[in-house]
Amino acid sequence: MDWELLADQPLGQKLIKKGFWLYFFTMIIAPAGYIIKVIVSNTLSVEDVGIFYSVLGFITLISIYHDLGLTEALQYFLPKYRIEKKYNSFKTITIITLLAQVTIGIGIACLMYFGADRLAINHFRSPEAAGIIKTLCWYFIWINFLQVFASIFISFQDTISNNLLEFFKSYAVLIFTIFFWTGHTLTTRNFALWWISWLGIALIAGIIIIWKKYWHAFKKGSCIWDTSLIKKQFKYALRVFLWANIWSLLGQVDQQMIINILGPEAAGYYTNFFSLLLLYSVIVAPILSLTFPLVTELITKNHHQQFKEFQNILYKYFSVFALSIWWLFFAFWPEIASIFFGTKFIYSGQLLAYTSPFLILNVLFIINFGILAWLGKVKARVKVLLVALIANIILNFLLLYIFKIWLPGAIIAMIIGWGLLRWGSFRIIQKHQKIVFDWMFLLKNTGIIIILSTIYSLYKEIFIINNDIYRWHNITYFIVALMFYYCIIWAINYKDIRSLTKEIKTIRKQ
Repeated sequence: MDWELLADQPLGQKLIKKGFWLYFFTMIIAPAGYIIKVIVSNTLSVEDVGIFYSVLGFITLISIYHDLGLTEALQYFLPKYRIEKKYNSFKTITIITLLAQVTIGIGIACLMYFGADRLAINHFRSPEAAGIIKTLCWYFIWINFLQVFASIFISFQDTISNNLLEFFKSYAVLIFTIFFWTGHTLTTRNFALWWISWLGIALIAGIIIIWKKYWHAFKKGSCIWDTSLIKKQFKYALRVFLWANIWSLLGQVDQQMIINILGPEAAGYYTNFFSLLLLYSVIVAPILSLTFPLVTELITKNHHQQFKEFQNILYKYFSVFALSIWWLFFAFWPEIASIFFGTKFIYSGQLLAYTSPFLILNVLFIINFGILAWLGKVKARVKVLLVALIANIILNFLLLYIFKIWLPGAIIAMIIGWGLLRWGSFRIIQKHQKIVFDWMFLLKNTGIIIILSTIYSLYKEIFIINNDIYRWHNITYFIVALMFYYCIIWAINYKDIRSLTKEIKTIRKQ
C-alpha cells in the first residue's frame, strides 16, 4: 500500500505510467465537456449561453473564498508529511481543511441564494439569471467535499481516482443534457439543475476510494491541536489564497465585465471563444497538473538536477506545441467555430484568430508559474499576478466602457495581461533556476508550421464548406488535415523525439 501512495516510486515510472493515465482520461473526459457546450450552443440562444456560463464563471470566482487557500495548502503539505511519516499532521490538516471548506461554503452559498434576484438584475442584466444562481448554490456547497477528495488524490499523484470523479461529473451532465435535448426541453434552468446531478455519484465513489486506498494512512495518526502546525498551514494557505484570489479574478474578470458592460449576447460570443482558445489545454493541462506534487517530491528529496532537466523539457516541447496550435487556429478559425458551435458563433472564431498569435505567451507563463510554485515562490507569483490583474481591469474598463471597442477590446486587454505574466514570471525564474532553451529547435519547427498552415489556408475551401448543413463533412476533412499536419511535424522532429525518450530514461536512471 505504501507503494500505492507513491513516496518511493521512480520518477521515470511516474512520468510514463501516470502520463498514460492522465492522457487516457483526458481523451475520454474532454470530448464530453465540449459535446455539452456544443449541444447547449446549438440549442439555446447566444444570450442564454452567455447568461449561463457567466453565472457559472461567477460561481467559480466566488468559490476561492470557501476555503481561504487551504485546499492548495493541503496539496502542498500532504506529500511532505507522508514522505516524512508525520501521520498526525497528515490527518489534522485534512480534517481542518474539510471543516473550513464546508462551514465557509455554506455561509457564502446562503448569501448568494438570498441575493440572487439583485445579482441577476444589477450584474447579469437578466432576470433569468436568478434561477440559475439559486440552483448552482447547491453545487457550490457539495463540491467542497469533492475538492478535499481531489486534493488527497492529487497530492499522491493518484491520477486514476482523481479523474474518475471528473469522469462521473462530465458524463452525468452529458447524459442529462442529451436527454433534455432529444426531448426538445433543454433550457438554462434545467441545464443548471443537472449540472449538479453528478455530485451524488461522485461523492459515493470518492468515499469508497478514500476508505479503501487511504483510510489506513489516516488511522496511523491522530487529530491533534498543534498550534505551530495549524499556524504553518494557515500561513501558507493565506499566501495561496491571495494568489488564488488574484488568479481567479484574472481568469473571470473579462467574462464578468463583458456581461456587465456589453450584455448577454457579447458574453455568449466571448465564452465560446474562450472554450475554443482552451482546446489546446486537452494536451497541456494533464501533464502540468501532475508536475506540482511530483516536483514538490523532487525538491523534498533534493533531486535538483532532475528538476532542472524536467523544466527544460517542458519549455522546449510545449513551446513548439503552442506554435502549432497558433497556426492551426489562424488557418481554420471560421471552420473550427462553426464545427463546434454553429455558424451563429462564427464571431467567436474571429476572436480566436485575433488571439492565436499570442497563445505561446499563455503556455509559457503557465509553465513559469508552475516552476515558481515548485520553488516555493508563492509571494512572487502573487506580485506578478497583481500587476497583470490591475492592468487587465483598467484596460477592460477603458476599451469596453470608455472607447467602446466591444469584444476586441477585451482581447487586447487579455493579451497584454499574458505578456505581463510571461515577462514578470520569467524574470524571477532566471534569478533562481535558469532555463536553457533550444532556439534552433524552435526556429526549425516555426518554419515548417508556417508552411503547412499557409498551404491549408490557401486550399481548404476545396474540401470544406463552411455551412451548418455540412458539419459532419467538415469534421471529417478537418480531422484528416489535423492528422496529416501533426504527422509531418512528428516526422520532422523524429530525432528530437527519440532524444526526448533518452532524456526521460536518463532522469529515471538518476
